[in-house]
Amino acid sequence: MAAQHAMTWKKIFVTVTITALIGMVLGGLFGFASGKITPDFFRHIIPWQDVEPVGVATFFDATAGVILGGGLGSFGIIIQTILELKKKRDA
Repeated sequence: MAAQHAMTWKKIFVTVTITALIGMVLGGLFGFASGKITPDFFRHIIPWQDVEPVGVATFFDATAGVILGGGLGSFGIIIQTILELKKKRDA
């Protein structure tokens, strides 16, 4: 079995950053498509002013993608840490 390297702070930072950026790209693409398909849904997202629907949808979905992507990366690191601790305890 190949030796696995422990997660350093640098690897953790890079992993969470990459997953957050991937989430931003995917969320932005989804927001762009949803803003193009249903512009009336996003036009009155701010009640006191009309906004450009594609821009607002892209911004909000990219923001949500960063949060969810970073959270998913953090969750993966937590699960990996728990499994490594369990493996050390059982060995």
